[in-house]
Amino acid sequence: MRDLIASLMVLGLFSSPAIARQARSGAAAGPPAIKACSLLSKELAMKVSGAANKAVFDLPPQEEPAGKSGSACTYADITLQIDAFTPASIDGMAKQQGKNWEPVAGVGDRAYFHGDRNFAQLIGYVGGRTFTVELGVPFQSTAEKMKPNVITLANAIIPKLK
Repeated sequence: MRDLIASLMVLGLFSSPAIARQARSGAAAGPPAIKACSLLSKELAMKVSGAANKAVFDLPPQEEPAGKSGSACTYADITLQIDAFTPASIDGMAKQQGKNWEPVAGVGDRAYFHGDRNFAQLIGYVGGRTFTVELGVPFQSTAEKMKPNVITLANAIIPKLK
């Protein structure tokens, strides 16, 4: 959990200056906002989740704003964020914490994987949009075992982000 909080703090450090530069330059706000929960169907969530009790998917997903114009969706043990960070902040975080974030080929324009005993995480971007995927690691499993599920979820949403 400490790694997750530290990662998010580092992302915030890198994204704030980029957002400020964009605002000062008068740059366009970018593509229209996408609600993260609109990309995370119950079927997809159940396919990739490590939740032992699938009844948790009977509860509706929770949507909330993330970053300046992004969206976050929490659904059972899954959190999906769209446009919560800038591409520069994701690259900066991966570079700064390089040993903790592994590049993942074939997922979007660029993606990185990180895991610990609680979460398997993937961050990346495609076509100017950023995304983060986080899955809970089930008891007696590992983040590495959940990595294919994180990649499956990322690859399922990427076409909708282009």
